[in-house]
Amino acid sequence: MFLPIQHGLLLSAGPTSLITSYTCHPTCIPSTVTDKHFVLDGRSAYLNLDLVNAFVEPIATCDTGREWISSVNRWIEALRDLDSPLIIFTRPYFSSAWQPELGPDSPFRGPAGKIGTAKDVQTMIYPSFPVRPESGDVVLQKTGYSAGAGNSLEQILHAQRINTVVLSGIRTGGVVASTAYRLFDLGYKVYIIANNTIEVGDRGSDDNAAFLSVALPKLPVDIITLDQALQGLQRGITA
Repeated sequence: MFLPIQHGLLLSAGPTSLITSYTCHPTCIPSTVTDKHFVLDGRSAYLNLDLVNAFVEPIATCDTGREWISSVNRWIEALRDLDSPLIIFTRPYFSSAWQPELGPDSPFRGPAGKIGTAKDVQTMIYPSFPVRPESGDVVLQKTGYSAGAGNSLEQILHAQRINTVVLSGIRTGGVVASTAYRLFDLGYKVYIIANNTIEVGDRGSDDNAAFLSVALPKLPVDIITLDQALQGLQRGITA
């Protein structure tokens, strides 16, 4: 579900030193990882959440949206340098256009909007994020907030002996937060790439900063910058 943000939450967080800075557009997000030898290795899975036309197109022409798209694209392309990485994309869609998987009071009914079946162009991955099934990319249907709602995500992570997940996606307070909570509860180490998350609406930037600076680190889920994530990948390749 979307997690509540109280007004002034950031002010209660107190000063935090920046390890490796976010883009600072419009708010700097502090990293929670101070280890200069941080590594992402072969037991990591890389989840790219809800990067579909229905959610990306409305923010694709604003400055924040363009920066987010560029950052996520850069990250996905960097993953291609790995040896057989587990790259997972989620697509929200339903077995019929009337969304039979959702009850009348389902919390996902509002965000799902008029999303239809797998053939609905609005449920397809946004063109800036190329999916390569021939290289092993996994694309999962989902029918709720969490990345694992109605699919085999948890079975895949278990079967592939994954112990760490790295999250990117839209929205921070929806699929990113709900997936982080679920996988943390299952015992996975969870990293969220700050540059690769986004919130929408008039208070989107403030809400995004509050989630990443206060709410999620309290789990604790680790917040990292794109630069840290890229450096962690490189250390994993050369280790």
